[in-house]
Amino acid sequence: MMYIPGYSHGIVLCLLLPSLAAAQISVTDDLGRGVTLPAPARRIVSLAPSITESLFAIGASDQIIGVTDYCSYPPAAQEKAHVGGMINPSIESIIALQPTLIILSMEGNLREDFDRLQTLQVPIVVSNPRTLEGIYRSLQQLGELTGHEAEAGGLVRELRAREDSIRSRVHGANVRTLMIVSLHPLITVGGRTFLNELLQTAGGENLASGLSSTYPTYSREALTAQDPDVILVMSDVIRDVGDLVRYFPEWRNLTATKRHHIFRINADIVSRPGPRAIEGLEELYRVLHTEPGTQE
Repeated sequence: MMYIPGYSHGIVLCLLLPSLAAAQISVTDDLGRGVTLPAPARRIVSLAPSITESLFAIGASDQIIGVTDYCSYPPAAQEKAHVGGMINPSIESIIALQPTLIILSMEGNLREDFDRLQTLQVPIVVSNPRTLEGIYRSLQQLGELTGHEAEAGGLVRELRAREDSIRSRVHGANVRTLMIVSLHPLITVGGRTFLNELLQTAGGENLASGLSSTYPTYSREALTAQDPDVILVMSDVIRDVGDLVRYFPEWRNLTATKRHHIFRINADIVSRPGPRAIEGLEELYRVLHTEPGTQE
C-alpha cells in the first residue's frame, strides 16, 4: 500500500476500497448464479453461436479468443480459435487459451460440460434467452461483462424500435401458419418456444401452439386437415420449396400451395436467440403478409 504523508494507513485503505469495488462487475446469469469479475473480461471463450454474434454486435470482438465450430456469423468469427463443438468442447483447447471468462448457453451446451468447465476455476456465465426481452437482457449483461455498456444499450434501443415497428403494423392480424423444422419425421414449432413468439409477433397464428410438446410431431393428414394459409420451412430442412410437394404430393391442394405461400426461412436468423432475431422477425412479417401469388 502506498504511503501518503499526513494520512494514516487505515484512512488510505478506506479511500482505495471504493475504487476497487467500483471496478468489479457482478451479474446474475440465467441459471440464477451470481458471477463477479474483477474487471471487464478481456479473454472470452464463447460456446454458442448466438453469444458470439452478440459479442460482435456490441463491439467486443477483440475480446473473443475462442469460439465453437458452429460460430459462423459474422464471417470474422470463423477466424477465431476453435474449441470444438457446442456439445463436448475441448477442455484442453479452452485451457490453452487462458480465458478470463467462459460464456455458454443451456440450449446447445450440456450440463456435463458445464460441470467440467467449473473445475477450471474460470468465471462462467450462462446466457439462455428464450424471449425477445431475454435477448435484450442478455445483450445488456454482455455489455456489462465486457465494458461495452453504451454500445449494448444503443443496440438494444435499436432492436426494440424495430420490434415496435413490426408490432404497430400487425394490428391483430392472424395468418394461419405452420412452421416446419423437420420432415422425417414431420415436426413443427409448438407454443412454448422462442420461434412461436417470433411467429405470433409477426402476425401469425401458429396452428400447433396448442399442443403440449415444444416441437410436436405432426402427421401429414393433420396438416392437410388444418389447411394452413402459410407454411414456413427451415432452410436447413429443404433446398427448395418445391421439394415439399414432391415429398408430400397430397399437399398440392393446400391453400398455402395454391397461393404460393410456402416459404423457406433462414434457420440461423430465426433460431439463434441473438441480435439477428429481429432480422428474423422482419423476415417472418414480410412473408406472412406477402400478397397471394407473389412468392419470392
